[in-house]
Amino acid sequence: MKNKRATLINIFAALITLGVQMFISFWLSPFVVGKLGEEAYGFINLANNFVSYASLVSVAINSMACRYISVEYNSGNKEKAKSYFCSVFIANCFLYGLILIISILFVWKLEYIVNITAALVFQVKLTFLLSFINMGTSLIGTVYTAAAFTTGEMHYNSIVQIVSNIIKSILIFTLFSFLPAKVYYLSLATLIAGIVTLWGNYKVTQKLFVDFDIDRNYFDFNKLKVLLKSGFWVLISNISNLLLNGLDLLFSNWFISSAIMGRLSLAKQIPLALSNALGVFSNIFSSALTKVFASDGNNKLVDEANSQLKILTMFFTVPYAGIIVFGYDFLKLWLSDTSYTGTQFVEIYILMILVLLDIIISTYMYSIHSIFIAIDKVRIYSVVLLVSSIISIATTLILLKCTGLGVYAIAGTSTVILGFTHGVIVPACAAKLLHRPIWIFWKTEFRSWVSLAVVCVVFSVVKKLMDFPNWISFLVNILIAGLIGYILEFILIFSKQEKNEIISIIEFKLIRK
Repeated sequence: MKNKRATLINIFAALITLGVQMFISFWLSPFVVGKLGEEAYGFINLANNFVSYASLVSVAINSMACRYISVEYNSGNKEKAKSYFCSVFIANCFLYGLILIISILFVWKLEYIVNITAALVFQVKLTFLLSFINMGTSLIGTVYTAAAFTTGEMHYNSIVQIVSNIIKSILIFTLFSFLPAKVYYLSLATLIAGIVTLWGNYKVTQKLFVDFDIDRNYFDFNKLKVLLKSGFWVLISNISNLLLNGLDLLFSNWFISSAIMGRLSLAKQIPLALSNALGVFSNIFSSALTKVFASDGNNKLVDEANSQLKILTMFFTVPYAGIIVFGYDFLKLWLSDTSYTGTQFVEIYILMILVLLDIIISTYMYSIHSIFIAIDKVRIYSVVLLVSSIISIATTLILLKCTGLGVYAIAGTSTVILGFTHGVIVPACAAKLLHRPIWIFWKTEFRSWVSLAVVCVVFSVVKKLMDFPNWISFLVNILIAGLIGYILEFILIFSKQEKNEIISIIEFKLIRK
């Protein structure tokens, strides 16, 4: 009960973060596109993709850092936990110096690697450089997220993210409103927000981890070797995810046009805002699973993972159904100040749904992925994902060359391949590793998909009674539909006992206030 209460507190904090992120995505994307145009806007997200390529260098160390710090700390071995903490920080500083040197050389020759309109070359180069510098603040600050993860106080990280996102949105609005529009403004604002995040998480660490200051005497190369050995397969997994989802904008730039790249980038904004929020939930749930493994071994992992899947389904299915059913109407309002034609609106909507389906598939197995990390058995998951990603890339290239699908081939292929991999193979592997029946997670996943279908049908019926002439009517109708959706989800997803537990937790919080 105590673990569930802490998890729900962290979830509510994450929901506030989700709200802020969604607002920023809703407001900023059309605002920036209106100022820059879709081609220039696409380069901003392409720069972020290249940063994700570069950050792979650090994945082997950082992916498992929080897990090892948490296990040692919660097992009472605080000196070992501090050694991991200090070793990771020092290693990250070294890695960032190396990455920065390489990135400067890369940016210098950028126009020979990416197709850039001549008038935008300098702005795009500066955008990429600022993005790489911001990666350094994230890399150095990685270890400062471990305190909240280890203690289960993830709401502190959510608060830091909320403040950072608000500062970012204010900076972007100010820069674009009072100065001539430039591509690099968004990267500059993101860098400043990243520095705020680093400082905030540092303060959280001081509060939660007493006497965990960086000390060179605690650096232990053997600890890094342990992390590298364990994190190698997470690196393979991340490379696979990159091949599945991280090359879409680059392929659009290379094989179609920079304008289509910008359109795909725009279509990804709302789904990616939900994906970022999903990442917040992932940290919360990974923290809980790691603590369960540290104290009880494998015994309660299945119950905890299934419980987490139900919570994810409860919170995310309604927004997903809302985008599927009301997405086109939303786009017409959201991008009303742009010059897109009806055909282009349909294209953006289809691309948005293709990207969203990818994220839905990931949502309904997210806590299962965390099981592999909690029990330190990432190799099988990584190999399966690597094979899938190679098949996906090969299929995409064949479709681009041999068919007229164009950008739909880029956005859709990974969704189909990922659907089978994450929806069928990965849950079966997790069940076998935990010595449980192969269908143990499929049952919960199936219930999640059924609930999505039910909510979509209900929303489609409700939509026939609605009209969306302006934002006010749209928001009012969406709130009504959302309320209906969440009531349905609560009824469909949780058992009677789980419903009573959730209600008692909410009542407990209200009584305390």
